Amino acid sequence: MLKLGKILKNKKGQSAVEYIIVAAGLMGAFLSFYVLYSHLVPQQFDQGARVILTDYNTN
Repeated sequence: MLKLGKILKNKKGQSAVEYIIVAAGLMGAFLSFYVLYSHLVPQQFDQGARVILTDYNTN
């Protein structure tokens, strides 16, 4: 544990930890957007298809 403290005091060690934290945050953000849009986009296509088909059938 003492060695980890020395690494974190080092400038390169701090940069590595900051890089890992930022990378994990970005990965979490991308995954949450993926989950959101993977459910939202098919619903939008279904709604759009219904509008197109009802408009096509009325004409």
